[in-house]
Amino acid sequence: MQTRNVLPNDNLYYSVLLSLDEGKSYGSGFRLKYNNCNYLTTARHVLFDENYKLRATRLIMTCQNANNNDEPVILSIDLEKAYCKYDKINDIAIIKLAEFKKLYSKETPLKYEKKEQKRPTQLLWESYLSEVSLPVNARLVSLDKEATRGLNEIKIGNDVFLMGYPTSLGMKINEDFDSSKPLLRKGIIAGIHKNTFIIDCPTYFGNSGGPIVEYGEDGYYRIIGIVSKYIPFVTKWYSNREHITNTELTNSGYTVCVPIQTVFDLIDKQIE
Repeated sequence: MQTRNVLPNDNLYYSVLLSLDEGKSYGSGFRLKYNNCNYLTTARHVLFDENYKLRATRLIMTCQNANNNDEPVILSIDLEKAYCKYDKINDIAIIKLAEFKKLYSKETPLKYEKKEQKRPTQLLWESYLSEVSLPVNARLVSLDKEATRGLNEIKIGNDVFLMGYPTSLGMKINEDFDSSKPLLRKGIIAGIHKNTFIIDCPTYFGNSGGPIVEYGEDGYYRIIGIVSKYIPFVTKWYSNREHITNTELTNSGYTVCVPIQTVFDLIDKQIE
């Protein structure tokens, strides 16, 4: 069993920084292995506007390199040619990145797998992907379905880690952190509402699409969902003299997350 609240490094390597049209906007995401394919998973609103139109023509993915933390893998995606799907109800979207060949024969349960490289595969990239930077002997780590947990299994009060790239934080003239590497926040599952769950972690622009890791009561870490949006704290004031109403929205510190199962459902249904 893992030492409590010591997040395994593999979880950090899932996440990716997303840059649309060379910094027009940013978001977070992660790579997912499912049905012999590798997918980029993120929030729908990162890639699509309110009319379901793509926000950009090109997407740059900065992926963490498990063999060298200072040399990321950077890939470019032509969004106009990419296999890109979204869900109109749930705030999720996926892009097919590659098909893969298994380089192992026996599938040991992940919780018993002791090797550093678990279930190795060879990725066969889609034609709409191109390499911007691919260090020698780079290794990517993607989320396996077995390392996830459904909405009906998570427990209110369990510890969670929010992982992503809050690029809106800090001062550009005096960088306080490396925005190309993921930042963590720790909180708990605060509630479950309809087909979403709430965590008590504040999120900011750039966090959308990032994965949520739950530390389960059984001592294992699993991805349980995706950052969608923060819940605002609403303040209103009214001027009797000018008859003007002003509404201010601030970050309440609570975040709405979409369950990971919606991603598998989207892939299975192949929603158009």
